[in-house]
Amino acid sequence: MSAAAISWDDVAYLQRLGRPLHGVDLDGLDGTGRTLDKLVLNQVTWRGARLRGSRLQHVTFVDCDLREADFGDAALEGCSFTRCRLPGSCWEGASLQQCAFALTDLSASAWTKAEIALSAFTQADLRGAVFAHAVLHRTVATQCELAGLGLAHATLAQAVIPEADFRTIDVRGLVAQAAVLQGSRFDGMDLRGLVLQRCLLESANFTDARLDGADLREANLRKAVLARTSLREAKLDSALLLESQWIDVDAAGLACAGALFQSADLQRVSLAGAQATGSVWDHARLVDVDFDQAVLAYARFDHAAGECVRFRHARLDHASFHNTRFADVDMHAAHTRRMRGTSSPRLVAEARALALETP
Repeated sequence: MSAAAISWDDVAYLQRLGRPLHGVDLDGLDGTGRTLDKLVLNQVTWRGARLRGSRLQHVTFVDCDLREADFGDAALEGCSFTRCRLPGSCWEGASLQQCAFALTDLSASAWTKAEIALSAFTQADLRGAVFAHAVLHRTVATQCELAGLGLAHATLAQAVIPEADFRTIDVRGLVAQAAVLQGSRFDGMDLRGLVLQRCLLESANFTDARLDGADLREANLRKAVLARTSLREAKLDSALLLESQWIDVDAAGLACAGALFQSADLQRVSLAGAQATGSVWDHARLVDVDFDQAVLAYARFDHAAGECVRFRHARLDHASFHNTRFADVDMHAAHTRRMRGTSSPRLVAEARALALETP
């Protein structure tokens, strides 16, 4: 059936009957500014569909060819696209709420300044798609192809993009807040000044990455790998760094007040001048670590172990070193007012729990 045989009156008639549009060619049909509600399109061809400024509510697209369709400035709510072809499509300035894209080709699509909320991209092809200045709020992208994805100046607000390889993604000016990015790869990337506040970055790889001045406050970096990473003057206040690995790291001037480094492994790390008030290093392993001139008031190093640890001119007022086992520790000119050492009664009380810990 040709486009000339299908009019908007025909579409409205099928809607009233509760029947889907099936196997038709809508090429040339102009949907600019139209409202479509509770419509099903199955195996429909609508290349270059003109839907700019339209309003789509609970519209379902299945096995449709919508190459280079224009959804610019459109408003979509409760819509779904399954096994559809949408390469080169335009979504610039569009607003999407509770929409789903499954097994859909969105390669080279444009999403500049789009606002996407409570939506999901599942096994979608997003290679070369551009989300510059877009906002993704509580939106999920899983098992997607992301090579060449553009997230420059985008905002990820509680978005979920797990186990992604960000090395091929443009993240310049990205702002991520409470986003789920665990298991992702950032190795070798320039992430200076990036905002990753409260993000879940468990087991993420930051080997050879530059994170100078980055904002990772309250982020969860449990078991993250930071090898040959630069973190100069980065912000890690109240971050969770449990069991993280730090090898050959320059973190001079790091802000990490209240950060939890429990059971972390640090080797050849510079934390000179760090602002680490109230940080926790219990059970951490520290080898050749420099805390020179760091502020470590009320910090806790209980049961930590290691060697060649330097606290020259550091502020250790009220710090706790209960059962700390450091070989070759240098505290020259350190401020140690009310610094606490090992408590024998406490150590006796902890003996059974310590014996049960895995070496």
